[in-house]
Amino acid sequence: MEVRGLCKFFGGIKAVNNVDFKLYEREIVGIVGDNGAGKSTLIKVLSGVYEKTAGKIFVHGQEVEIRNPSDARRLGIETVYQDQGLIPIFDAASNLFLGREKLQEGFLGRALKLVDDRFMMQETERVLSSLGIDIKDARSKVLYLSGGQRQTIAIGRAVYWRGKILIFDEPTNNLGVKQERRVLELIKRIRDELGASIIIISHNIAHIFEVVDRIIVLRNGEKVGEKLKTETNPAEIIAMITGVG
Repeated sequence: MEVRGLCKFFGGIKAVNNVDFKLYEREIVGIVGDNGAGKSTLIKVLSGVYEKTAGKIFVHGQEVEIRNPSDARRLGIETVYQDQGLIPIFDAASNLFLGREKLQEGFLGRALKLVDDRFMMQETERVLSSLGIDIKDARSKVLYLSGGQRQTIAIGRAVYWRGKILIFDEPTNNLGVKQERRVLELIKRIRDELGASIIIISHNIAHIFEVVDRIIVLRNGEKVGEKLKTETNPAEIIAMITGVG
């Protein structure tokens, strides 16, 4: 993916202003910045929640228009938000196929829109198992699962729908230490084993340095820095975030 001169304005507020960056194949990029820096707005433009005000977006070298989440998904862009986008009273399978339910085969299935619950449960158990995610009962309502389990279901959904560009918004937010570790390891596995390219937004600089290859710093809606992880350190990144130092 490549972004050139990307802007998103809300009236006179320049939430994202003239941002350029590239995401290479099998790369993990961290986007960091203080509250109000434009991080969430940027990924919402890339995932189709907001339509850009100006600029260009390229996927695999082709200029694309992302006007809504369906456009993003068709381009292989899947997003895992910090609120996970799950329905608590639904089970794992219903959440994995949310908005993309599999209908039963045959005329009646299509005519009456009968959902193929068995297929969806089998596919859910398969994809979670392939990712090393252990949920004792995939039929349990998400409401009763831990924060880490809910996050891994959201990640499993992004992987199942063949996302080649995965965007994670605060993936370790509100998780315990062990759950954080599992999620970070899972993100690295997705890159290494499935060949996905990944964007991570996080306030946790230690986590950013643990998993990413390159770091992009936003401040007041603009890109103010870009560093390879191997050529910088947390102190330098924090100085760029705050504008002090």
